[in-house]
Amino acid sequence: MARPRRWPSPIRRGPLLYNIWDSRAEGLATAMEEMMASAGLFASRPRGREMMYVMLAQRAARGLASLRVHANQIGLEEAVRFAHERTPYGWLKADGGLVWFEQGLYLSQPGYGTCYLSGKAQIERLLADQSRRQGESFALRRFMDDLNGAGLIPVSLIRWELTGLDDEVRRLQEP
Repeated sequence: MARPRRWPSPIRRGPLLYNIWDSRAEGLATAMEEMMASAGLFASRPRGREMMYVMLAQRAARGLASLRVHANQIGLEEAVRFAHERTPYGWLKADGGLVWFEQGLYLSQPGYGTCYLSGKAQIERLLADQSRRQGESFALRRFMDDLNGAGLIPVSLIRWELTGLDDEVRRLQEP
């Protein structure tokens, strides 16, 4: 939370009116789990990769449930049951406080439940775009520095700023 105050941009340094950075922050965290697993970070832990995929499934289940609640297709109790039934090993307990808290949070912050995976997809797309554009000169460290240097703004805006690709931004302006 202290980092924005140090950014040179007055737009990025000021307090946000809404948590527009959800997809960027949660998406990066979710993407990093899989990137680190792919890089071998959990190789010494036989079930480490499995646990990461269970957590992805849980995030997907929670996000889908929240979308269905916002679409008035199901109620909160059904959302809890939906998320519980779609999380492997019963790790998301239907009678536990976590799933109830999360569904309540997602109800009060539309888009938050889905941002883990939608943000992950956006970060991965940006990573692929930069890798293709830079070819042999691509370096993950520079990518991460550029991503973090861009600030806590939506990934579509970061992608536009870093690559010049404005297709995602233009799509938001279409009727």
